[in-house]
Formats: sequence, C-alpha cells, structure tokens
Amino acid sequence: MHFLRGFDFSRNKSLRTLEVPASSVGWVLTDRSSPNPVSFLKHVLSTITSTAFFKIIVRYGENNFRGIEHWRNRPPFRELLQAERAEEVSYHRWRFGVLREVRKVRDFQLELCVSVWGYVGEEPVRILEDAVVEEEAKEGFSGLFSDPPVTYNPRRSRHLT
Repeated sequence: MHFLRGFDFSRNKSLRTLEVPASSVGWVLTDRSSPNPVSFLKHVLSTITSTAFFKIIVRYGENNFRGIEHWRNRPPFRELLQAERAEEVSYHRWRFGVLREVRKVRDFQLELCVSVWGYVGEEPVRILEDAVVEEEAKEGFSGLFSDPPVTYNPRRSRHLT
C-alpha cells in the first residue's frame, strides 16, 4: 500500500510519544494489489526506530462516545443510567484487544486521553476508567499496560470572549 509510506517514522530519531485518534486503533487497510490486510497502527509502530519512543496516547473525542449529545442535554454531573453506562463501557473494551496485538510489534506504555468540548468530559473519563477496571477483571492486562491512566484534556474554543 503505497500511501502508507507517508506514515514512516524511521527518520525521526527522537520520537518519544505517538498520539493517535481512538478511531484509528482498529483501522485495517486493504489494497487491491495485496491480498493481505494491514493494521494501520501496526504498520506505524513497525517504522519507529527511535530508542526514546515509549508511549502511545489514544485520544478520544466526541465521536468516540455514542451518548455524548445526550449527556450535553442533561444537567451537569448527572450520571448515566446503569444500562447506558454498561453498554458504553463494553463498547470501549474492544480496543484493548487490538492494542494487545499492536504491542506485539513494539513495546509501549498506554495512556487514554479524553478531549471533548465543554463540561461533559468527566463522564467519558469515568467510562474509560470503568472500561480499564472491567478489562482488568475480565481479561487482565497481564502487566502489558499496568492499568493505563485516563487523562482529560478539554477542548477549548479558539475565540476568546
């Protein structure tokens, strides 16, 4: 797949952290000229030659949470219903399996970062923290990611008022 050549980090000798959108974690790319699908993130990691590299930050935006517009219409800090929360937590756990596979290419620490507009960021942070806890209980990280931290980096308007 010749467009993947643009995602070659072999010349960057000081790369420490790679930040990727959550939506790209499961990307599998196909090409008519090749019968084998390619994992985008596996490809990117395979090109990193920097000895300083140690971390992948998976950034979650509004489009990664199915109920976020619903949350915006609720009073601040109102909890999701238990069924809504369980569904949202399950939805996010599948990425951990993908990241386990990716980690076979190269070792890295994992951080999950929520970056959404407005005051609704606390709920997505709690959901990802719950997904980490559930994953540890059901599958276990086996020391792979040692309970990845979940951080919040609120998006702000570019216009000052």
